[in-house]
Amino acid sequence: MKYKGLSYTFVVVFLITALVGINIAAAQYHYRWDLTQSHRFTLSKKTAEVINQLNEKIKITAFIAENSSTGSDIKNLLKGYDFASSKIDVSFFDPQKEPALAKKYNVQEYNTIVVEDAKHRQTISQYNLYSPGANQYSMDFNGEQAVTRAILNLKEQINAVIYFLSGHGEASPISDLDKFNLFLKGEGYTSKQLELPVEGRIPKDANLIIAAGPQKDLISKERDLLEDYIKSGGKMLIFFDPTDPKVPLDGWKSLLATLGLKMHDDIVADSERSFYSDPLTPVPMVEKHDVTDVLLEKKLSVVFPYARSFEVLQQVPEELQVNSLLITSKKAFGETELEKVQASLDENDIPGPLHLAYAISKTAEASRQAPLEPNMITAPDLELGEPVAVVIGNLAFLGSQSIGLAGNLDFAASSVNWLLQTSNLLSIPAKTTEPPFVNLTGEMVNKIFYATVIFIPFLMLIIGFVMWLKRRNL
Repeated sequence: MKYKGLSYTFVVVFLITALVGINIAAAQYHYRWDLTQSHRFTLSKKTAEVINQLNEKIKITAFIAENSSTGSDIKNLLKGYDFASSKIDVSFFDPQKEPALAKKYNVQEYNTIVVEDAKHRQTISQYNLYSPGANQYSMDFNGEQAVTRAILNLKEQINAVIYFLSGHGEASPISDLDKFNLFLKGEGYTSKQLELPVEGRIPKDANLIIAAGPQKDLISKERDLLEDYIKSGGKMLIFFDPTDPKVPLDGWKSLLATLGLKMHDDIVADSERSFYSDPLTPVPMVEKHDVTDVLLEKKLSVVFPYARSFEVLQQVPEELQVNSLLITSKKAFGETELEKVQASLDENDIPGPLHLAYAISKTAEASRQAPLEPNMITAPDLELGEPVAVVIGNLAFLGSQSIGLAGNLDFAASSVNWLLQTSNLLSIPAKTTEPPFVNLTGEMVNKIFYATVIFIPFLMLIIGFVMWLKRRNL
């Protein structure tokens, strides 16, 4: 009995020691088995390379909602960074439960990630994390690319600087285009505002200038500054909404003419391709170009509420090539009487098909001859020609009510990336979430119907009847 008691004691001590040892080892050495089909919880080799080169501490703070599916995606991703390096410190907070901390980081919505070191900080919005997938049932999670790129930006600080023009009734990047502006910052771009009459010049660090829906005209000096900026290698992204016909935009039209475009004073109506049967919200067809590759690959469209159209001039500057990006159906037309309550085709209107967006680039030969500018992020693709501008006949598609529709954000983001030639600086494949599908034939559906709706209930009735007979005969 004495030896038996000692053996029990030994077993208990051994088990306790083993459990303590296992817990200590688990605390020091982390390993996770990722059994998902898309390796959803495994960091890529590129991320591992970036993390291994860290020389200082990185702090990642995620503001997520508890028990939400999107919050779980972010938490699982960031735990991978936390496990991968002792130099990365990850923490999670609910902004509603920690309002003071959310205010400190200027966080206004869930699924926001803040990446910072001792000197710099970058905020990643939910629009940087998720995008529509290749079909209507799937969603792409771009979290790893966004976080790894943010870490790289902290380290290298080579962000492109984007200036939003102001002073002509343009939309504000702080209020009107806040979600688009947050997306740009999350991508690593630095955004600023530029009021030309006050500055009197275009800053030397301007990699891209965005004119977001001007309502008033340029004065001749402003037009000359922008024209010289473009000729010297600057890039522009210009959005135009339909405007009051009593307010001419001759200065803007003159600037577009130097790019080989003519702007129509119209509002586009398309009864054949429209959003929920609203002809004034066309859903144009996507044409092949580097800007639209992401839309074609994912089979996405764009939704343009209240758009205006353009056409290519008969004489385009020799050094430029102009390519259409979006085109309406043949049934579309440009209503020129903007004060009409309801658009209807008449002899004064512009017949379709109409072009709603263009990409302008230098010809391949002109690109080879042009010297590289100091503010150029990367060398242009000489086969396609150096990007110059993207002109889009709509701004409302980036408003808070429309930016999440279809491929709206993808189109705007791709336009920026093409102009700055930055889309391939870091490419980590997105993790796609797609519910499993079962393709059923008509015969299979019939079998399931008869088995579940007829056979099983009928079998239960028979069993019940047999049991009732047996009990009755007892």
